Amino acid sequence: MQVHTYASESLHASRGGIGLDDTPQSSRVSSTDQDAHARILRAALTEFTQRGYKGASTRGIAERAGVNEVTLFRHFGSKLDLLRAAVEQALMQMKIPQDLEPYLHGTLEQGLSQFISDYLLQVTAQSDILMLGFSEAFSQPEISDLLREFMWKMRGMIVRYFEAMRERGAIKEGDYPILAHIIMTSLHGAASMRKRTPIEMAQLSDERLTGCLVKTIVDAYARYAPDSPIHDTQLT
Repeated sequence: MQVHTYASESLHASRGGIGLDDTPQSSRVSSTDQDAHARILRAALTEFTQRGYKGASTRGIAERAGVNEVTLFRHFGSKLDLLRAAVEQALMQMKIPQDLEPYLHGTLEQGLSQFISDYLLQVTAQSDILMLGFSEAFSQPEISDLLREFMWKMRGMIVRYFEAMRERGAIKEGDYPILAHIIMTSLHGAASMRKRTPIEMAQLSDERLTGCLVKTIVDAYARYAPDSPIHDTQLT
């Protein structure tokens, strides 16, 4: 038997379908329902980050949200649905830049530093739920699909950035997908290590992490030395 929930109804509508009837979803869902939905999701985020997926319970989430479990299951069909919604929300808040222009001005070092700084801030802000999502992705294909889609889009954007800088004469030919992979794993790994390693690692600043990663790439791939007058004037 198929269980129809608020969450599945939203997903159906977002894919161009209609829910239980022909009335637009925005008319069917009351502001009270929307408030309860948001409170349940916030409570789930807190429970998941504090207790982990296995340690969190729908009863605890419902109590934290100020609703009963019947209401919780009306909005989200299962605990897995809640985790999926939490991961999806975290990924939506991590904006993938569509316009690369702000990162293309100046030198490779300047543009790359700005991009990596922006990305690291977003990864750090969502690190708790992202770590949980990655840990559960091995056993939950739906979570894995969400993360894979996001990472693929982000990698594509980084590759396009390097290709644009190559056209401007700022970077040598290289394996840009591998460079993108190095950037992403470095930043996600750094955010994770800050949560799980001794205080010395946790205190590493964003500036230090960004500077080291940028210097490694620039030293290997910049068409001109960073301090060369040709490097600066070529890109103005």
